[in-house]
Amino acid sequence: MMLDLGDVTAVFELRVKGKQRHRFVIHAGIPRPTTPEDRVVKGPPYNQPSGRVEFIMDLAADKALPLTGEWTDEVGNPVPMPADASVVYSVDDPTIINLTDNGDGTALATAIGALGPAIVHGVATGDGETLTADFMIMVVAGPAERFTITAGEPVEVTPDEV
Repeated sequence: MMLDLGDVTAVFELRVKGKQRHRFVIHAGIPRPTTPEDRVVKGPPYNQPSGRVEFIMDLAADKALPLTGEWTDEVGNPVPMPADASVVYSVDDPTIINLTDNGDGTALATAIGALGPAIVHGVATGDGETLTADFMIMVVAGPAERFTITAGEPVEVTPDEV
């Protein structure tokens, strides 16, 4: 239960004694280069993040990041995924991250090219529990790969005669 107290919120939680608490976290893999097809903006579902981002990672604007959902106990130790587990991923801003949910507990977050933050939201269900995780990806400029010359406004080099 959450109680809004103005500048702060109070969260109350009840736990069943002897029942092990589980968490769901999103694990990032090694970034890889993208292709033009990876950067096509996809439609809904878009998410409403929980407001509890557990991890923030920078990702170059030309890279993709594999994601895997993991079940942990309340102190972060990995635990086996329940046999009936399912995971669904979504993203709050598809103009920054193109998210492909592979349907097997993994996803691919692809930077489309625009810079800024996007939050990947994972919802895991199993053993009668629903757990969520939010993972913020900050898309940043990649390393310099090109050089361009930009022309300014022309300037007068000889005085006009009157």
